[in-house]
Amino acid sequence: MKYFKLPDLGEGLQEAEIVEWQVEVGDSVKQDQLLVSVETAKAIVDLPSPWDGEIVKLFGRAGDILHIDDPLVEFASPESQKIETGTVVGKVEVGDSIVKEAPIALGRPTGVGVKATPAVRALATRLNVDLAIVAPSGKNGNITVEDVHRASKSLSDAGKMVPLRGVRRAMALAMSQAHSLVVPVTLIDDADIARWNAKQDISFRLIRAIIAGCKAEPSLNAWYDSHAVGRTLLNKIDIGVAVDTD
Repeated sequence: MKYFKLPDLGEGLQEAEIVEWQVEVGDSVKQDQLLVSVETAKAIVDLPSPWDGEIVKLFGRAGDILHIDDPLVEFASPESQKIETGTVVGKVEVGDSIVKEAPIALGRPTGVGVKATPAVRALATRLNVDLAIVAPSGKNGNITVEDVHRASKSLSDAGKMVPLRGVRRAMALAMSQAHSLVVPVTLIDDADIARWNAKQDISFRLIRAIIAGCKAEPSLNAWYDSHAVGRTLLNKIDIGVAVDTD
């Protein structure tokens, strides 16, 4: 078997969302034939087949998010080793032990995981409740049955949740991270701009003013480390400009 994995799409992007498959299992494709369209935080990218072959398996459906080097397509070919898959050996028993998941990017502060018993997880699955958005009230931060029922009622009173995709998802993750790591600061002052040319965009002048301010007060251009509780003054000044789009 041969495996075509999600390639590095550049610009430091580590993941992409499947938009639409252009092929199906059993299809015979030629090299450079379009396989799938994926959406990154920047744009929609069409991925062609790297070789000729018959498609045995497609990994993921539209809406699934894959990371770089995750398998996308399995081809019938004896040239490549097959990726090993884990198997469960022995008896699987039902227990009441607490299962703790790894932290997630949205929904909870960094370092806080989801803790719930298998019974609570089963209830959440049946009621279609994402445990990541449930506020725990149990001992040691455990999510209880009542917490799941309360969350389910709140969701039933609201409209349907629509997952964020592409650029909106990237913005949400970045804003959530910034909110938890960046110290909010607001500075207000007056400036006389009467002599500025009214016909010219003031953006460039404002950027220059920000640079001048950072040079005059270096603490305006610093990284805060929440773990070390310290700051690092930066020599380089990076400024991002947001552009209003539909």
